[in-house]
Amino acid sequence: MDYIKLAGIVLGSNVILELVKYILHYRTQRKLKRAEIRNLDAQTDEKVAQNWMQWSEKMEERINELEKDNKEMKEKVVMQRKEINELKKYIDQLEEELRTYQKDK
Repeated sequence: MDYIKLAGIVLGSNVILELVKYILHYRTQRKLKRAEIRNLDAQTDEKVAQNWMQWSEKMEERINELEKDNKEMKEKVVMQRKEINELKKYIDQLEEELRTYQKDK
């Protein structure tokens, strides 16, 4: 009878030991998964910030290029307005000469 009790105690202690090992393994795996998730979240946040910065820099470059092009276009428009005004003056002068010519005729 004592051997049966002893065998029961040994088997029971083995089961309890395996249960404790399983619980400890489960908790460490859960902590490891949480740490991996936090690490992935941090990496994702870093990537998002880097992508945002790159996008922002590209947009600044494009805006600067467009502003430069806009300045050039404004200068062209101003020059063309000056030319148009000069041509209008010339046309007015020619029309005046034509009127005087027609009057004299």
